[in-house]
Amino acid sequence: MDHSDDVVSEAALIAALDASGGVGFWMWDIVNDDARADPVTALLFNISPARSRAGVSLAEILRAVYHEDQAHISQVILDCVQSGGSYTAEYRVQSPEGRLRWLFTRGHFYLDEAGHPTTGRGVVVEISDSKPTRTAFATRDGRTIEDALNKTADLCLSLHNAVSEFGDPRIVALTETLLLEIGKHLADRQRSGPNPSLH
Repeated sequence: MDHSDDVVSEAALIAALDASGGVGFWMWDIVNDDARADPVTALLFNISPARSRAGVSLAEILRAVYHEDQAHISQVILDCVQSGGSYTAEYRVQSPEGRLRWLFTRGHFYLDEAGHPTTGRGVVVEISDSKPTRTAFATRDGRTIEDALNKTADLCLSLHNAVSEFGDPRIVALTETLLLEIGKHLADRQRSGPNPSLH
């Protein structure tokens, strides 16, 4: 069996970052612990695009988070999973070669009628070059988000969630394109300076 598709290389990641503008997205079937991501997000988390298409566990994804950031980031995300809603985070991931990259992520988790977590979706933006000094953080967002860009991101994540259940691949692809564009706007805002509403 050919395992060349399982290789995660710095060259593949750099090519994916260039092609995507440093923006990707992910989705997670919480019930089955089955996470999938586009190629740039998969490679940022040290997972080959081929393995990501097949689905991996959340634990495997979180292994790429830099050890100093891991406990806090994981706790905020897992708290958000249990109660639903959105989170915003900045943290480092470490490549197999030891290189650190900063990511900005925004995600949203959905609950069923009984209040059990079902799915999660989010946007990932590579922001290593934007600010040389920063501190990792993760924060749960309030139930009401007044900021137009964050509100748009949440609406688009919800739309992508609904469209994925609907199952039309063309419409799913359109919502993914929209997610990537919103991610670029989030990245531009992060690069121009910290968002006061996050601190």
